[in-house]
Amino acid sequence: MKNIVFSLVLGSSFIATGSVNAAPQYFSTSQMAQVKIKELSFREIMRKFYSGQMGFTSADDEYIKSMPNIGLGQVDENGMRTVALMHPVGLYDNAKGEPRYLITIEKVVVFDDSSEYCEPCGSKADLYTFKRLNDGQFQLVSKTKDSVIFYEKWGTMNLENNDIQKDLQRLGRDLVGSIFKSVHMVLGETSSWWAALHLPENDFINVYYVGDAGTDNGGQQEEDSPLYYDYKSLIKVMPENSDYYPIKLTYKGIPPDDPELPKFINRSFIMKFNPEKQSYESVLNYQN
Repeated sequence: MKNIVFSLVLGSSFIATGSVNAAPQYFSTSQMAQVKIKELSFREIMRKFYSGQMGFTSADDEYIKSMPNIGLGQVDENGMRTVALMHPVGLYDNAKGEPRYLITIEKVVVFDDSSEYCEPCGSKADLYTFKRLNDGQFQLVSKTKDSVIFYEKWGTMNLENNDIQKDLQRLGRDLVGSIFKSVHMVLGETSSWWAALHLPENDFINVYYVGDAGTDNGGQQEEDSPLYYDYKSLIKVMPENSDYYPIKLTYKGIPPDDPELPKFINRSFIMKFNPEKQSYESVLNYQN
């Protein structure tokens, strides 16, 4: 619990990355522009970016079966295997009002012997943005350098319950992105946190931890118990003439009875993105 709130104040990042795709260590607009495909279909995307990694797999899971999917890599010694799912293609306008296409390839883990979705294993995602050329082809604009996995303990990016497309908005002067919430439940406590997806066109796509979105222990304590707590944060993007817009988090509710926690209920924290550290940091907090 303490770590969640302190991470808000200190601006810690909760991103971990890992990828099976070879990727340059620096961003090159010209290298991106060399990647072109004739259509944004599951077949074309997988053959272009995952050639030699695909294989048959099956999973008796409604979420997995709801999207085009295929196995990636080999079954490991525990009978686990990665399955790639292609989410619906997202259409949005970049900061200049030009149409862009967002491709999301989520990578989840299944147990091949039981064909059950491995909830504790979490999921990763590869994201790609394209623009359409005059000849009808699609040219790569940017991508994640590595697969991103946003988690705390067993939580995930929660792509199943988040509509990234619906929440796309301006997050900076020349930056479009999305802010979404991830939730983790364990032993009667529900924790949530805010994440920001950046879709730049001069850098790699990535997801960043913004701050604590709220916690409650209603599964452990009755509401009339002195040990009960339940608080949430409201989030607001604050447009200004800067590369990255500040984000305000305001906390309401009942805090934990913990003297070591800073006072944060009925306070707002301004989170600003630090491009050198690649993380959001708290730069101001004040009484509302």
